Amino acid sequence: MKKYLKLIVLSLSLTGCDQFPPQLDLSRSPMTILLEDQIQPRYTSLVSEASNLRNLVSEFCLNPDNKNFGLLQQQWRTTMLSWQSAEAVSQLMLEENMDGWRFQFWPDKKNLTGRKVEERLKNKEPIPLLSDSVILQGLSASEYLLFDAKATNSLALKKTEYCQFLMENTEALLANSMELQQDWEKSGRFYKKLMAMEPGKNALNLNGWVLNSLDTQTARLKKELALPLGKSRINLFMAESWRSRQSLENIRTVLAAFDELVALAIEQSANPEQATIWQNIVLELDNLSLSMQSLPSDFTTAIEQGRTKDLQQLQEQIHSLSTQIVKTAGQLEVPLGFNSSDGD
Repeated sequence: MKKYLKLIVLSLSLTGCDQFPPQLDLSRSPMTILLEDQIQPRYTSLVSEASNLRNLVSEFCLNPDNKNFGLLQQQWRTTMLSWQSAEAVSQLMLEENMDGWRFQFWPDKKNLTGRKVEERLKNKEPIPLLSDSVILQGLSASEYLLFDAKATNSLALKKTEYCQFLMENTEALLANSMELQQDWEKSGRFYKKLMAMEPGKNALNLNGWVLNSLDTQTARLKKELALPLGKSRINLFMAESWRSRQSLENIRTVLAAFDELVALAIEQSANPEQATIWQNIVLELDNLSLSMQSLPSDFTTAIEQGRTKDLQQLQEQIHSLSTQIVKTAGQLEVPLGFNSSDGD
């Protein structure tokens, strides 16, 4: 997708905007393409990965040992990245009912995840998990169970309690994933709202969706970098996914989703001039991609390698992308501050 974005920019620059972007699909409306090509496949993938995680947990808990633990940890990482990708293209709807909290509780400044998981492990008769705190239902809780030393020590001492909660957690994660997938299918609550946004069947509302998605997610990326880097000292416990050590890999996944959203906006532009307006965002994303190529998968390793300045540069580039998103929104006359309840 990054290569395709470069080709579009190069084509537009060489032709002086007298050539329309390739691959324009006139058989489907822009919002339908967004739904069918960007959103629905990501939720299909999320359900698949959550199902794989649940199945691995079930197999593991039949005979808990360390031989399969690495497979469990890797599948958790894959599921988290699948969630990151799905969230990046659909956050505008997820915001309304705070659906994201069921999957990921971050930032967790007071270690509520660890405290609630430990309380649950001690409870002999816990209530059904889907009726309990959202903190216990998602990837943050299973990350604690699979990667935190205190929790893995519990596995050795309390296999029954540990596995019971891990099974309940991954069952809840799968159920919540399937519910969101259904929300984006025909007649689902998010499907209906998205389709209601395109009465004119044109690209204007697609531009609004893409720019507001980028704006919302970029604000989160700023926080993901600012909190662990801190103003006066580094605090790695504030990094996203610090236990599983894939905080920077999460960012890579979100940026890859940005690439695909922007490519779609360019493909569906109303005219060549509108398509070229996206060029500066493409260049910002390209610079970010280059900066991330040499970075490891997590903050801890980057700090251990003495890469603090590289992380600070990445932070500056995220701010630059954010500024360019605002400029592009102004050029395309797109208001930022999306409200899914009214389709604005």
